[in-house]
Amino acid sequence: MTGRMDASQSVPAGLASMQAARRADPDRFFCALFLPPAARHAAMVLIAFNHECTRALSMPASWSVAGPMAGLIRLQWWRDVLESGNAQRVELAASVLDLLATGLVRRDTLEAMVEARECELEGLPDRAAWQAAMLDGAGGMQVAMAQAVGVTDTTVLARVRLLGGVYGVGALLRYLPAVLTAGRCPLPDDALAEAGLTRDGLRTGQATPAQISTLRAMLRQQGHDWLAQARMGGRLPRPALAASLPAVLGLRDMREGSAARHGLPRGVGDRMAVMVTLLRGRI
Repeated sequence: MTGRMDASQSVPAGLASMQAARRADPDRFFCALFLPPAARHAAMVLIAFNHECTRALSMPASWSVAGPMAGLIRLQWWRDVLESGNAQRVELAASVLDLLATGLVRRDTLEAMVEARECELEGLPDRAAWQAAMLDGAGGMQVAMAQAVGVTDTTVLARVRLLGGVYGVGALLRYLPAVLTAGRCPLPDDALAEAGLTRDGLRTGQATPAQISTLRAMLRQQGHDWLAQARMGGRLPRPALAASLPAVLGLRDMREGSAARHGLPRGVGDRMAVMVTLLRGRI
């Protein structure tokens, strides 16, 4: 791969880097503003890295012919960067490798994020595979944020991972129409079968409102299950809490009727909920 590849566009430093992160992932960008100042650059790099991995999941119109190959090639490029330590003259890749070199983020965390996207492209046969992909993908992103602020306790990181999964579930509920329009199918085959659907049927817009409602109910239940597990053990240390703040937005998106807000920007209530959570010290 070369610097001309879409997934390896350079990420400018300073303010421009923050603006790019805000465009790519406004939810996580806003929450990252509450991290300690020393960790914010790492957060912007992680947001950009996660965004590029997620872009690999958006399928071209020729999906039925090409399958997941284009996305898998894009993700393999990132896997090669992480394994080789060679940024291939790509600024974002170099910034990611700097995080690894300084020990701010663990390589296996980022590799798991890449693998989670690969699993989605190849198909998620059952709920266990889907849960693992969600917790390694959305959950792994928040674990990386926690590592960037110095959290090393494995028990705490496991709870952060679950809260990242809560955000991932909420994001699916909020943005499911857009996700499906992009050609993704981030749901397990067994859940689709229970709703009378297949991956291709969901991807091509053949799902009925009742079928979509069944899938949303499954997502909400999973989010609440992960939240209950994450709350075991009392309050999180403040750095870990700050790294887990996107879960607050996920919880708001898990409410009944949240789908009606699809396409609308976050409001004052969303931002206030994040700030109040940080002040209270618990999610």
